[in-house]
Amino acid sequence: MKIGIIGTGKIASAVVTGFCESKSGHEFFLSPRGAATAASLAARFSEAKVCSNNQEVLNNSEWVFISVQKSAFGALRELKFRSDHKVLNMAAEMRLPDLKEMIGKTALLAHVIPLPMITLGFGPILVYPEILEVGELFAPVGDVFYTHSRSEVHILQIITGIMSPYYMLLDEVINFAADHGMDHDFSVKFAHSLFSSLSRRAAEMPNCDLVELANDMTPGGYNQQAMEELLTTGAIKAWRDTLDSLLERLKASGK
Repeated sequence: MKIGIIGTGKIASAVVTGFCESKSGHEFFLSPRGAATAASLAARFSEAKVCSNNQEVLNNSEWVFISVQKSAFGALRELKFRSDHKVLNMAAEMRLPDLKEMIGKTALLAHVIPLPMITLGFGPILVYPEILEVGELFAPVGDVFYTHSRSEVHILQIITGIMSPYYMLLDEVINFAADHGMDHDFSVKFAHSLFSSLSRRAAEMPNCDLVELANDMTPGGYNQQAMEELLTTGAIKAWRDTLDSLLERLKASGK
C-alpha cells in the first residue's frame, strides 16, 4: 500500500513508526512540513520517503492521511486530490463535511483517531464511520473501535484527554516509593505491573462491574481508607468533573 502523510507531527510520526515496526510492507510518502520529523523517519525506515511538496505526496499515494494543525487547514484547498484517493482525517479539529468541501470527491473519507502507543502496535484506534477497509488497514497496529456518530467520536476523544493525568498519577506513586527509600527502577516496574494488572483484571471480569471490584477489599484495610479519603476530598469526582469540562470545551468549539 502506498500511503501519503500530509502533516508530519507527533501523531503522524507515531502512525508511520507503528506501521513500519509491524513490518506492514506499506510505503510512506511524507510531507516536507515538520522537516526534522520527516527526515528522522526517512532515516530510520527504508519504507519512508520525504517528498518535495504536499502535491508530490498525493501524486504518489493511494491512501492519504491528513494530520495537519488547524492553522494549516486552508492549505488543503490548494492540493489536487484524485477521485480514487482514500482519505483518512487524523486532525481532531477537522469535520468530515468541511474536509470533503475542501478536497472534493474521493473514493473513501473517514475520521481516524490513533493514540501515541500505536508506535508499539497496541492501543485503541477510533474509526468513523464504520468502514471495514479502514479497520482492516489499522488492525495490525492496535484495537479498532468503530463509532457510529460524531457524538460518539467526541465522547471517546474526550476520554483520551486523561492520558496525561494518568501518567502523572503513576509518577506520584513511583515518587512516593522513591521518597521512602525504594529503588527508582524497581518502583517503576512494580507500579507498571500493578496498574496493568488492575486493567487486565477489570477487562476479564464478567460484565466489568468496576464498583464491585472497588469494593472487593478488606474492611478497615488500606484500600478502604484510601478510597474513603479520596472520595471525601473529591479527588475521584474531580476526574469526572474534568471530563465534563473537556466536553463542554469541545461543544463550545462547534466541532
